[in-house]
Amino acid sequence: MFDVLIVGAGMSGLQAALSAKEAGLSFAVIEARDRVGGKVWSPPLASGRGRADLGAAWINDEMQPLITAYVRRFGMKTVRQPIDLTSIMQVSETERLEFPFGMVPEVNLPPPSIPINGYLVVANSDCQFASEERKNLEMIRDHIEAESQKKKPPKPEDDLLSLDAYVRKLGANEKTCKMVNIWVRAMHGLESTEESAAHFIDYCRRNHGLLAARADDHTGGNYMRLAEGTQPIAFGIADLIGYQYIYLGQPVHSITDENDKITITTTEGKTFVAKKAIVSIPSALFKDLHWTPALPTALQERSSNAKLGHYSKAVICYDKPWWRDLGFNGFFFSFSGPISIVRDSSVPEKGLYGLTAFVNGSVGAEWAKKDPHTRRRIILEQLASVYNVGKDPELWRPIEFFDQIWKHEPYSQGALSPIPAIGHYVKHWDIHGKPVGNIHFVGTEYSHHWKGYMEGALTSGREGAAQVVAALGGSRSRL
Repeated sequence: MFDVLIVGAGMSGLQAALSAKEAGLSFAVIEARDRVGGKVWSPPLASGRGRADLGAAWINDEMQPLITAYVRRFGMKTVRQPIDLTSIMQVSETERLEFPFGMVPEVNLPPPSIPINGYLVVANSDCQFASEERKNLEMIRDHIEAESQKKKPPKPEDDLLSLDAYVRKLGANEKTCKMVNIWVRAMHGLESTEESAAHFIDYCRRNHGLLAARADDHTGGNYMRLAEGTQPIAFGIADLIGYQYIYLGQPVHSITDENDKITITTTEGKTFVAKKAIVSIPSALFKDLHWTPALPTALQERSSNAKLGHYSKAVICYDKPWWRDLGFNGFFFSFSGPISIVRDSSVPEKGLYGLTAFVNGSVGAEWAKKDPHTRRRIILEQLASVYNVGKDPELWRPIEFFDQIWKHEPYSQGALSPIPAIGHYVKHWDIHGKPVGNIHFVGTEYSHHWKGYMEGALTSGREGAAQVVAALGGSRSRL
């Protein structure tokens, strides 16, 4: 009999296992996939120039100490997100606005400017945001930022309103509502009508505020990438754990809590027995397992009604950064879609130049229904429209093209973190993530620090292991 079984070898499960090992506990990790990392997945490029981060990709070495410690321990090189040159806002298929990051154009009377998604949008003669519209957007942005900085529990009344209804109640105009919807698409793969205001604000609170959650400089979560991709971190942690303790290709079928022991059976017919279990799968997937006894009714209601948003990535690789040659930094966001946001994902020292497109929300769901060739064509056509290029340029000749539709992956089934149904976040606040008998729960969705990021997953995994160590009477002496 093991001291603890860990279900899932994503970042939270790996951290829980390593923490258990360091505490001297006996353990086993049970993973459905044939690899470690979960939503941290970085397949190698055929060109040999690195990896494509199809899942988690960004870190901040100033604000995320756990992930940074592994990056340094494993000697991994980082690449800062480019924030120079010009960015683009696509208002519609025919309307676009170019704007510099953090700069005001040299005109006699500099117009007002406003940070949007961490970027400074400057109102020039072609801007679609009139003066009053800018003020309206700024008012909503500042309100959500202020609320997300308050160290208070979410408000019950805010949980009964969708974020869209919430900002409209505050006086948001239509263009502001479209920008708010982009935030939700980019962060959660949903529409702003599908997520409660209480959850969105609290999510931002756990990410040091709305601006930090969206920023690409040293103040935000999208500051750095890793030259070799993020999955090597998972490989490194697995090496520290020992692969002999990790059982890959073993999807869990049932979890039985018999008071004095936990029995876990996989679909492959393998059985594990331990004193405790740590479950590190998304709570929205609890319904796919057989639990004996059944989970508490409130937890079932909370988990079975949560949504994993439509979250997809397309990574387009090139021999050269043609967008920089045109004066662009690679960043754009779009009201029309299907791409919601694009970021430069180049690693110049490896000769790898790429764009990562987030194809999320309802428009992403429609895109995901297409065949691979059509999906590729749609992405390239939108890039051509946004960057205003014809049929001949380098854009149409990527050396590699990846897309990952997380909704189609059976052990993820969607975005970074389950989003509770409207009205369920505050209602089930006291039970979500809390131990049930001998079963403990970990995952980035439970973290109070960088929820939705790798840092949040590591934080939760460490805390879950500490709960088990304490429940078993403390650390064991090493043999």
